[in-house]
Amino acid sequence: MAMLVVTPIREEFSCLARVFEQRWGSPEERAVGRAHVHEYRAADVTLARGGLGKVQFAVTTGHLLDRLPEVNLVVCAGVAGALADPVRVLDVVVGTATVEHDFNPNFARAPSFDASPPHVAALRQMAGDLQAPFQVHFAPVASGDEAIVDAVRAGALHARTGALAVAWEGAGGARAAAFSEVPYVEVRGISDMADHAAMDVFEANIPSAMQNVAVIVTWLAEHPIPA
Repeated sequence: MAMLVVTPIREEFSCLARVFEQRWGSPEERAVGRAHVHEYRAADVTLARGGLGKVQFAVTTGHLLDRLPEVNLVVCAGVAGALADPVRVLDVVVGTATVEHDFNPNFARAPSFDASPPHVAALRQMAGDLQAPFQVHFAPVASGDEAIVDAVRAGALHARTGALAVAWEGAGGARAAAFSEVPYVEVRGISDMADHAAMDVFEANIPSAMQNVAVIVTWLAEHPIPA
């Protein structure tokens, strides 16, 4: 399985790169079009940085998919804020769908993009056997270019979308993958509780949250789902 893992920001990329190198050896670094990637041949994984915000993330992911025709799974991997119980900081949320919450015209519901059913099903089974100091949750992830740093706003977003986590870029990746007809999964480590303290703890929690995301992503790479 050729898997493309795209992280929004440099810090998330660096955390995954360290784990991948420890597990699969040094990558080949190269340019793919206008993007710079790390390729881990032992696992058939390409790691790239998609950029901040759903539009830039969509542009980069689509650009890569146009030039990597062998890719048959896109994973958006990064951190996120928690929107509701029982999710806690450093837990992982696997998106069953990505809901573009800030695309909200009066005459239509927010667009929602389902994650790849066989990959989500395999991860559910994996999570049931996982012995780790964090929980894996399966629920929609809310996506939009809005920093959610208020508990009331977080609660309202959860009530409207059913999402347990919120981040910016997922809808961009989901749109690019859907356009290219490639399966997609969003995996988010919880860095904060999307409340008034979020900006104080977000950055400090990235390494630990991404370490937990790496557990999920490396499992996906090492347990390919038949096409």
